[in-house]
Amino acid sequence: MAEEIDDNDFYRENFSADSDWEVFNAQLGELLQKWEVAVDVGVPLQPEELFHCKWHVESQTLDMLRNSIAVDYYEAQPTNTATVVVGEEGGTCLQRTNCHHDLMCIWNSFGPPIRNSSELHTLARIYGLRRFVLLHPVNAASNYMKSTSEFNFFLSAATVVAAEVSSVVPIFVQLYDPKWNFYTGVALAPALRTNFRLIGLEQAPLECRYLTGLVTLFRDKLPSAYTQEAKVSVRTTYTLDAVRIRMPLYVPFDHGLSSEDIAIDGDVEQLDVQHFYALPHGYAPESSTESYLVYTWPELSETVAFDSEQRTDFLPSKAPLGKIYLSVEAFSYLSCCLQDYQAVGKVVRSLESYVGRNFSGISSGAERTNPLDKLTEHKLTARRERNYELPSQAGLTKRLPGPMTESELTELLAYLFPDMHPEMALFPYAKQSFKEKLSFLQFDPMSIKSAVADSLVCRLSCLLATCHAHLGSLEGMAQLWAAFTRQLRLLWDNSLSVPGVAPGFPDTRTCLLHQKLQMLNVCVERRLQREALGKRKQQQQKVVEEQLLTDEDEEDDAEFYDCDEPTSASGSPTKAVLSLKPEGRLKRLGQERLLDEPEEFLYIPETQEPVPKTEDQLQDDAEVMLKLGPGSGLSTQMMCTSLLSDMEAFKAANPRGKMEDFIRWYSPKDWEQVQNDSGETVHQLSVRMTTEGNTWQKVWQQAQPTPVARQRRLFDDTNEALKVLHYLETRNMSEIYGLTIIPTLHTAILKLIDIYSNAHVEDLFSSHIEQLLNDLCRVSRAHTNELPNVRNLLEDLAELERRFYQFKCFERLAGYPKCSSLAEIKRQFEEILKNENSCTIVDKKRGAAGDVLCSSGSLYDILSPKLEEDISNRLISKDYVLRLDGDTKSTEKGLYMGPQFMRAIVTGDKLRLCGAFTESTTFV
Repeated sequence: MAEEIDDNDFYRENFSADSDWEVFNAQLGELLQKWEVAVDVGVPLQPEELFHCKWHVESQTLDMLRNSIAVDYYEAQPTNTATVVVGEEGGTCLQRTNCHHDLMCIWNSFGPPIRNSSELHTLARIYGLRRFVLLHPVNAASNYMKSTSEFNFFLSAATVVAAEVSSVVPIFVQLYDPKWNFYTGVALAPALRTNFRLIGLEQAPLECRYLTGLVTLFRDKLPSAYTQEAKVSVRTTYTLDAVRIRMPLYVPFDHGLSSEDIAIDGDVEQLDVQHFYALPHGYAPESSTESYLVYTWPELSETVAFDSEQRTDFLPSKAPLGKIYLSVEAFSYLSCCLQDYQAVGKVVRSLESYVGRNFSGISSGAERTNPLDKLTEHKLTARRERNYELPSQAGLTKRLPGPMTESELTELLAYLFPDMHPEMALFPYAKQSFKEKLSFLQFDPMSIKSAVADSLVCRLSCLLATCHAHLGSLEGMAQLWAAFTRQLRLLWDNSLSVPGVAPGFPDTRTCLLHQKLQMLNVCVERRLQREALGKRKQQQQKVVEEQLLTDEDEEDDAEFYDCDEPTSASGSPTKAVLSLKPEGRLKRLGQERLLDEPEEFLYIPETQEPVPKTEDQLQDDAEVMLKLGPGSGLSTQMMCTSLLSDMEAFKAANPRGKMEDFIRWYSPKDWEQVQNDSGETVHQLSVRMTTEGNTWQKVWQQAQPTPVARQRRLFDDTNEALKVLHYLETRNMSEIYGLTIIPTLHTAILKLIDIYSNAHVEDLFSSHIEQLLNDLCRVSRAHTNELPNVRNLLEDLAELERRFYQFKCFERLAGYPKCSSLAEIKRQFEEILKNENSCTIVDKKRGAAGDVLCSSGSLYDILSPKLEEDISNRLISKDYVLRLDGDTKSTEKGLYMGPQFMRAIVTGDKLRLCGAFTESTTFV
């Protein structure tokens, strides 16, 4: 038998618990109070200010009905910082909020027809609102609201919460698929409520596509108390044929791609450059510029203009305001090359993995030398004489795996090292440093941590980027770098300087790659000096030996030596006498004499040249010094190596000198002039030189009189040169990218300047180029061990190239050179740059005599015939905005009549209606 069940134990519901709706309202209320939606602060917006000001956006996520609801708060930040609080003295009445003023503002009715991802929200475009709150699902694209119950749930919650917190900011709920842009919302005031509704029709009734039917529809939605005429704003948008200009791809050293020409619609134009840059240029065939003609009637009465299917007054010739908007889609091969090169920064594969281990050409096996030969080799074998002739280039490009052939690789090397390949050198280095001499831009090449323009570093960097984009990707890039390092080793082996590098010690104001090549040249120079000095000594030794042999033949058999007159060749003199013989003197120090020996002059010794160091070596030394600390003996030794050498040379040149004499020459500031007790002027060492335990005194005591000829070299040129070669040969792909990206961008900007100069538009883009150079300077000098972040800089560079393509299309559109001059086109295009792709072509102003003025008439006359040929098919949209404000005197009678707003967007047969209708809540 079934057991009896007490139904009271089941289906119990706790009615005292908060419902989901109440929990959501509480959370939403806290957010709205946080955003201060009850405070209505703002100033009247300037014309079209809403479309150019910055926006502040905040977002929070709430959980509701097992879904995540995002609550977004949008607030425009006008340029005018003055504030007006609605309701205070001097402000408007309490029944009117900024929302109502925004709906009635005719100057922000229409924004630019060209939209992009960074533009303001759709609600701001439609209603002209400066503040609003939006509720939508977090994953709106896949989990959007599609049922009436969901609409009512969130809209009712928004209405209740807005009333509780006294919100004056409109609150919207997003419906359906986000790409449809459907919203419903509400805005409250002390005695008014505005309902925002939006509908869309795929096939609208014919009468609703014109102003006559729209006014009737608008009147049907209004209370009978609204008797005044509505204000109407109209905008019509037409499109012209897209302008395409074919600028074919040009890739240096790749004749197949350079000669390629794809047949498309449009004219073909070559980009002229004055200087050769090893970077591609040109624009992709799909590049084009679309033109839109927009005619606006800012404010009309509903009875003034007539617009129906039979007849319309909204014609371009009758418009008081007309503008042209240009939308450009241009893909530059130069920007694409640089953006593709950016991916190399993430490749950490070694160079050996592409070209093999022995790519430097130095054998590590026994095919060249036998290790046993070192044991039996005669120590006094003749030294190999340096070959001053041009070394053989045979085998330089052989056995380097990669996509490029030997002839192609040799051509690239001839561009990098023209002196080494005189038979095919096309672009020899200039004797003087290449400097841009542009009137509009004083460019300092040393402000950017790069290298001199058209130097070996810039040429190599551009070739690497071009190889990566067009000549074999990573494999071609690795093949070129390996051939480059092999060529450097060949130059070092033959004691030849690296061409295309600035002279002197490594300059830390330039990039690290340039410093390394400068170091290699310093090593070659020191090597040649040593060889020349060695040859002079050998010649002097030969002369002495010949002279001794001649003297022996002339002398008698009986020989004797006078010990009282010691010579340098005799070993009998005492050590004291030998120590007093000066050596390594360079010249006298003016008329200065030794302090202890007034009869002897003070001589400047021959010293070793300073030790050059690259930036990374200086950084390593600084890190070692920091770790060792100031009191470490090794730290002192590192700092005093050069000082010890100079002191030893000074003692050799001035045997009777003392430390005070050395300071007089080496550091004159430490030889101070003072007065003694008797008032006489005397000299003495400074305090830092006489302090107990002074480093200078310690080093002076350690120093032995040794001339430069017998000193140990401070700078080992052979070792340093091998370090440079090893450094370059052991870089991976990411490190090669880090060494060359800044010179590549530097040269790319120079190439862009060259293109602008040849097109005579450098004055249009001078400010943009200067800003780009400043950004590159900042990026190149960022103190970080990571790769430079050049993404924003590449985007700005691509934008400049798009602008140039836009200018060339605008030239063609304006009929240059037949119908307009270059000066007029540049003036109009400068307006396009300043006004976000728009230029005024019609601006009628009625004066006292009723005359009509039209600015930029030449452009209007050129474009009007193109439009009138097929005006019906070129019309792409009509935008109507109807506004009706309540009578302000009705408030005194106790009636609150708020603003009424409706926007109609007609696109062909489609119609979208966006309404904001206000009702009084006084008697509700």
